[in-house]
Amino acid sequence: MTAASLNPCNSTPPPAGPHGPVAQGTEHIPGADDMHNPVPAYVKACLDDRARQPRYSANVRDGDPRFTRNSLSPELQRMALIAALATMLAGCSVLPEGRAVATIPAPATYRLPPPPAMGPAITRSPETRQCISQLSQQRVSFTPVPDQMFDGGCTQLGSVRLTAINLSEATRGGDMLAISNIGPVKCELAQRFAGWAQFGVARAAEQMLGSPLVRIETMGSYSCRTIAGSARMSQHAHANAIDIAAFVLADGRRITVKQGWNGSAQERAFLRTVHASACKRFGTVLGPEYNSAHHDHLHVDMSSQGTCR
Repeated sequence: MTAASLNPCNSTPPPAGPHGPVAQGTEHIPGADDMHNPVPAYVKACLDDRARQPRYSANVRDGDPRFTRNSLSPELQRMALIAALATMLAGCSVLPEGRAVATIPAPATYRLPPPPAMGPAITRSPETRQCISQLSQQRVSFTPVPDQMFDGGCTQLGSVRLTAINLSEATRGGDMLAISNIGPVKCELAQRFAGWAQFGVARAAEQMLGSPLVRIETMGSYSCRTIAGSARMSQHAHANAIDIAAFVLADGRRITVKQGWNGSAQERAFLRTVHASACKRFGTVLGPEYNSAHHDHLHVDMSSQGTCR
């Protein structure tokens, strides 16, 4: 007897009677067309056996990659796929190592570097404060300069930087007199220079040259150096001297010390007049007749030498 013969699904059904197959032991399925729809026992056994068999044959399973030895069922595969997708979505909020979430940075705060140290600051003296107040009353445009002491014995103490001088009360010409190329000067020197420009130079320009004065050109003021050909410190090293090179008129003429000192009679008279006026206001005045180093400018300072050359 073979295995197939033992399987009722492969056996020949018994002869049918007038009401269907006749077999020992029958069952009925409720809800059939008649009240008693007998189901032969061998049919029921066949159905039960088929239910226990896989849906795919061995040949199909062996040739289909979905049915490998370690494969999961399709239902379990779908569940595993859903779980993997959920894990990936949850991991989207975590960036790989070494990366950061892009955020808008807070505005940076930038601080300007401090100015280079040029020596200890010194408190202004009462005399300097009084001088600055008087200079303001002269209607002079200026900016106070912080007190400083430099290497080599040079200083800027009680100094200001001149920009313009008001001439409205001194002449009939322009209201403001420009001062070019001038650096820090001691307040007392600035006060004397403003008075000389208003009442000595501006008036002389109108009376002797016939045109208002609009600008005084200088060769500078503060310079940390010694006197030319000497080891002594210059008054320039203490912001206590000014070198004047030229005078510019409203009609465009420019009277220079270098060319005008020995220029026309009118220019010569004008330059010698302002030189003499300077000697009445400053401690020292040096011009082309002093030495060759001053052939192109008038040097004025507040030293106590009392030299007028």
